[in-house]
Amino acid sequence: MGYFGKYDTPTDLLADENLSVGEKIELLESWRDDKEAYMRAAGEGMQGPSRSEALRLIENALISLRGE
Repeated sequence: MGYFGKYDTPTDLLADENLSVGEKIELLESWRDDKEAYMRAAGEGMQGPSRSEALRLIENALISLRGE
C-alpha cells in the first residue's frame, strides 16, 4: 500500500510530480482494490465509514490518467 499515509486523496497522488504515469496508475489501482475489498466487507456486516466517495474519486483519477 504505497499510497497509504502518504496521500489523503487521489488528487494528491495525481499531483505528485515524482511519480510516472505508470506508477500513479499502479498506486490508484491498488487503492481502488483496497476500497472495493473494504466495501465488500462492509456489505457483509462489518462496520466502518462509507468508502463509496473515495472509490469514485479514485476511479475518476484513473480515467483522467488513461485519457478515457
